[in-house]
Amino acid sequence: MSTNPYTSMVYKVDWLALTISDELDQNGEEFELLLLESLGYDLADFESVNGRYFYNSGLTLGGYVNIYYNIEDEERDKKIHRNSSMSRNYVFTGQGCTDLGKKIDNDWVGLFEALTKLGAKITRIDLALDDFHAVVDFNKMENKLKRGEYRSSKKSYNIIKEADVNGDIKGHTIYIGSRSRSAKGCYFMRCYDKYAQYKNKNQLPPEEAIGSGKWQRYEISYTKKKAELVISKIVEDGQSISSIFQETARDIVEFLVKNKNSKNKSRWKVCKWWEDFLDGAEKAELGDPEKDVDLGRTLRWLRLSVVPALHLMDELFSEKGIDFYEVLKEIEITEYSKKQKRLRDENKRLTKAELVPYLEAFKEGRFG
Repeated sequence: MSTNPYTSMVYKVDWLALTISDELDQNGEEFELLLLESLGYDLADFESVNGRYFYNSGLTLGGYVNIYYNIEDEERDKKIHRNSSMSRNYVFTGQGCTDLGKKIDNDWVGLFEALTKLGAKITRIDLALDDFHAVVDFNKMENKLKRGEYRSSKKSYNIIKEADVNGDIKGHTIYIGSRSRSAKGCYFMRCYDKYAQYKNKNQLPPEEAIGSGKWQRYEISYTKKKAELVISKIVEDGQSISSIFQETARDIVEFLVKNKNSKNKSRWKVCKWWEDFLDGAEKAELGDPEKDVDLGRTLRWLRLSVVPALHLMDELFSEKGIDFYEVLKEIEITEYSKKQKRLRDENKRLTKAELVPYLEAFKEGRFG
């Protein structure tokens, strides 16, 4: 196994939003979402939600795949907003992109080529680089920013730290670049402690994060014309996602070694740790969406981490004549996370025969 921490970094398309005209997404007068169906989704799995972004109607799959559109319906007082258009807005959140990645066999380039030929317009794309060894020290980044020891095409940065009552840092996020809305679009970088985010939400992190105890994410978000340019570079110029990320990251910020003999930052050298990161970023590849939480991993986690604690609670309470498992059944869960909803949706069509092997492995503690 390689000891180079940079070789384990992987990319993920972490947000994708696009618009497509009604004419291209519907054959006849009856309501259809042809793009959704061509991607392997079943419209029957979606539920209605309120419209957004000037669209008067919407559909969602667990909150992680969303479609917004216009429909004329006088009985339900559905009127088309004057700032809207006769198009559909598809939004795949982080979990939505994981789900979509599985449906397209992680062939994002092929998807972007197909969407371009179809005439769809990408309105937002987020490229995320996952680092399970914390190769960049966020405190170093923060100090360099505060001391002005950096070059950047951006004029602003923002640092957010979350701490518990004891003052221990529970979250660290660094924004470089403005997130303000612009007609031409924008791009900015967000670096944050993904492992801390998962722990705060009591979610199951990837095995790589469990093994190292670290998970940092470096994310670049592109909107409108900036998003269109990314897709053009991939489809028309054949540029890789890793190359685009590295190129943009270098434009957004370069951390520098201060030269006491010169005030001209153009003569200052880039910090070795940032050059190493950028070099690793260009060599990283797209990660496999299957590495995200699936049924087998969830059962394995339950078997190893949860079941022993449940049996202990049952033992303690049963001595007092209390059935702890009955108490568990009575607890109502108000809302599943998007990750849990995706896990439910992608496995709900499994037959009993397909589920039994999972349960046998769960009971016997057999996991690959």
